Amino acid sequence: MKTIIIAFLVLCFTATVGNTNEKTTLNDISNEFIKQKNLLVAHISTIKEDTIEFQKKNWQDGKDQIARNINTIKSWFIKE
Repeated sequence: MKTIIIAFLVLCFTATVGNTNEKTTLNDISNEFIKQKNLLVAHISTIKEDTIEFQKKNWQDGKDQIARNINTIKSWFIKE
């Protein structure tokens, strides 16, 4: 995560510094950082929501599989 953030900052820095033909103000750079931060936060939020849904589904699948395994093992010893 630390590496991703550093790479992101380097990318933003090179994108703003590399454009030397235009006069950039501190306000422009600040606005760009805010825009990039908002994009990153939105991306992380989306990934977090997707991960939570994935974990909920797989947690339930795992619980169902454990119940089936227990019933299978019980059926080996208990004959009805």
